[in-house]
Amino acid sequence: MASPTRTTEHIRQQLEDRILRGSYPPGHRLNERDLAAEFAVSRTPVREVIRMLTSEGLVEHRANQGAFVRRNSLKDILDMFEMLALLESSAARLAARQSTADDIPPLLQAAQETIDTAAITAERYTSANRAFHEAIYRLAANETLAGQITDIRRKIEPYRGHIHRIAGMRSMSAEEHLEIVSAIADKREGAAADVMFHHLDMQRAEFSGFVFSLTKALA
Repeated sequence: MASPTRTTEHIRQQLEDRILRGSYPPGHRLNERDLAAEFAVSRTPVREVIRMLTSEGLVEHRANQGAFVRRNSLKDILDMFEMLALLESSAARLAARQSTADDIPPLLQAAQETIDTAAITAERYTSANRAFHEAIYRLAANETLAGQITDIRRKIEPYRGHIHRIAGMRSMSAEEHLEIVSAIADKREGAAADVMFHHLDMQRAEFSGFVFSLTKALA
């Protein structure tokens, strides 16, 4: 029998994965009773997991309604996209400064994996994309910066799913990864930062355009 701690962690991983992948979209209600039945546990570990996800900013409580996957305002989402672009451009700059020749082949391989998966599925691409960006955080060797980036990425991941579901956007994004690797390999710190900022700022613009088009269509 799994320990209470392992059970709680398993449930947390499952719910977090569903939120980040969009299976539980923003606004989805997390019903304690249903989740307890699904995982064959009491409501106590489910309640603890919801508390943890709330503290991480992925879930919110509504008075007299319960817990829901957090729904951010458009301004909040665009602000987070902008902050992510600024922070990741700093990570790319540091990676260009501190990387060695031995670091480049694995980074290039990670970039190539995003190109290979871009034509397959959004889910495969999302996983490869995350691995590529995390490789850059490791090269930057700044845990505080990496922690801030990871926190923001987790909060906006449910909204980035729209972008990753567009095959053309996946391919364009993957090709930009090669430009980032090239700048890092050549020790061009400014170029690495600029390309990374543009790379993520384009996603902000794409998401903003998507919301505008959707709002107009529903008007």
